[in-house]
Amino acid sequence: MRSEHFQVSLLCIGLSLILASGCSKTKPSENPSARPTQKVSVAAAVQNEVTDYIELVGRLAADEKVVIQSRVSGFLLKTHFTDGQRVQAGDLLFTIEPDEYDAIYNQAQAQISVAETQLELARKKFARSQKLLTNDAISREEFDEDQAAVAEAAASVIAKQADSARVKLDVDYTKIISPISGRVDRALLDDGNFVTGGLVGGTVLTTVLKDRPIKAIANINEGVRLTFMRRRRELGGEEFQEADKLQELNIPCFLQLQDETDFPHEGKLEYAESQVNEQTGTSQIRAMFENASGLLTTGMFVRLKVPVSDAHSAVLVPDTAIGTDQATKFVYVVDDQNEVQHRTVEVGDRKGKLRVILSGVKPSESVVVAGIQLIQPGMKVDPVSESP
Repeated sequence: MRSEHFQVSLLCIGLSLILASGCSKTKPSENPSARPTQKVSVAAAVQNEVTDYIELVGRLAADEKVVIQSRVSGFLLKTHFTDGQRVQAGDLLFTIEPDEYDAIYNQAQAQISVAETQLELARKKFARSQKLLTNDAISREEFDEDQAAVAEAAASVIAKQADSARVKLDVDYTKIISPISGRVDRALLDDGNFVTGGLVGGTVLTTVLKDRPIKAIANINEGVRLTFMRRRRELGGEEFQEADKLQELNIPCFLQLQDETDFPHEGKLEYAESQVNEQTGTSQIRAMFENASGLLTTGMFVRLKVPVSDAHSAVLVPDTAIGTDQATKFVYVVDDQNEVQHRTVEVGDRKGKLRVILSGVKPSESVVVAGIQLIQPGMKVDPVSESP
């Protein structure tokens, strides 16, 4: 019995020691000092020269566009171009059958000859009347009639010459020439068709577009217009003077086509509408591009980038470092003690993969660019530097 009691006692003591040792152990996950330090990617804020831009949506338009219409009626005799070809100012585009107009012009020239003959006859008769009046061989009334006949014959010559000049215009209008250099569109009528002339309602034959250089037109809202105007006045300071012409400012404008990722085409602003549309609250601006390659085509959809400031110093951080808390922008800054600080920032334009910071971050400060969701203010982190 004593032996059994001794064995039971030893068993109880052993169980007590096991339970005691189990309760005294602390799990590694429950010990804050044993947690691994969170690794985060950081990049140093940089200070560079930047220019502020606005981006707009616009369309390309021809520098000049002329709708070719017939000034005289007749049958279309010949088309002198191939659809879509380039033409120079003065090139012959169409010929309208001129026979009828030539005949009318010749008739007008003959009437001039008749009028000139009548004038010569009236002048000779008046010269005789002057001698006869000196000798009192004719009455004063007859003399006045001969003098008036000379004036009437001279006026008739002028009238016939004017009528001939008008008819000559009709003859000239049978040859339709291009008033500008550019690319001609397709002919809207085939040879042999009848065309109607006139200053209003003449038959439209084709269109000529001048697309070298070419214009880009966009609408800007009041906010953008005010930003642009205020920046210009701030840069000019007390010596600011408004330019008579926008071209005098030599403001560059950069253009991007639909299949391009950058803005490789450079032109210049040449016009800004002087008033804001009351219905839309926008005003129009226009930029000119040389288009030497001919890649820019009338009617294309484009994006424009226009500077609203000169180059100035600014702090930039990777755009991935910017966090958003409702309407507030923030970054996490890692200080010299590798502790995380929460900073509210005011952001500016995006420059590639970087973002301008107007306030909240100083140059060379390290900002967290990856792992933002895994950290919070006051945490100790293990920063891994990346190039900005």
